[in-house]
Amino acid sequence: MDGLPYELVRSSRRTMTVEVHPTGSVIVRSPNRMPLYEIERFLAMRQAWIHERLQDVEAKRSVLPQRTQPNHFYHRGEVLEWGWQNADVLVPQQHTTRSAALRYIERWQRAEARSLFSSMISEHLPAIGVPGLRYQGLKLRRMKRRWGSCSSTGHITLNEHLIRVPDGCIRGVVVHELCHLVHLHHGAAFHHLVADVYPDHRLSDTLLDAWTSVLHAHADAFVQSSSNADVSDAAIISGVRPSM
Repeated sequence: MDGLPYELVRSSRRTMTVEVHPTGSVIVRSPNRMPLYEIERFLAMRQAWIHERLQDVEAKRSVLPQRTQPNHFYHRGEVLEWGWQNADVLVPQQHTTRSAALRYIERWQRAEARSLFSSMISEHLPAIGVPGLRYQGLKLRRMKRRWGSCSSTGHITLNEHLIRVPDGCIRGVVVHELCHLVHLHHGAAFHHLVADVYPDHRLSDTLLDAWTSVLHAHADAFVQSSSNADVSDAAIISGVRPSM
């Protein structure tokens, strides 16, 4: 397909799909016995869509601060440096290997996430009013398909990797989930409440899309895809973004 590299993954599936990941990689998923010429034909028909998605990915990634060293990492929208000395985050000397140091940074970021997310919840919870009494606590998880969620029992779960993105994006997700304590749906009343509590939520949502590629080490769920539901010429083309 026009010399564009892609990864082909065959399986027992019945459909063909092409995914454009936030990292810029293109993955094609096809049935085991699908001939290569059919796969190439499928891709050729969707070439314009793929290039549009790749341009969109590049435009979004261009707004992010760049990591230029192996010990750089994203934290609250900035690039920090970890190290055993003269670094933004000092790793204790007993963590002598890179893998041990990275595990330490992972634990450090998780602790930072719990502290910051809890603080933001406490800050905005009074604006929810009486329904805020339903709030039962915060859980952190590495979620593949969601930034966060709010259960009917009042528990809020947030993706721990949100600590990597700017505070405004984190605040937008926090407010979104808090508003589900009042409205467990995405109707007009819910969106009006979100706008009342956090007027800049649209700006933060847009920026969060640009940071998608850094939220998870494996961005499998954060892809845009074009699929062929019945391996025919009529493809279903859709953009998929993480949900809240």
